[in-house]
Amino acid sequence: MKAEYLLKVILPPFIIFAVIVALTIAKVISGWSLYVVWILGFIVANIIVTRIAAKRTYEQRREIRLKEEAKKKNDSEK
Repeated sequence: MKAEYLLKVILPPFIIFAVIVALTIAKVISGWSLYVVWILGFIVANIIVTRIAAKRTYEQRREIRLKEEAKKKNDSEK
């Protein structure tokens, strides 16, 4: 895996949870709001990571498809 991809996957959830932890330690959020914020944090982090991973997978499959099409085109020209 490329370092760029790993940063895109790891950095957003890390930032989200760092902010939530800081707010929790500072006692800005507590009680039920604490549960809600943590659940929302997990949901948002999951969505971000899923979108990044899906986009990368789509691009990889597109590249493979284009290579296969180019190979078939070259084979048919011979």
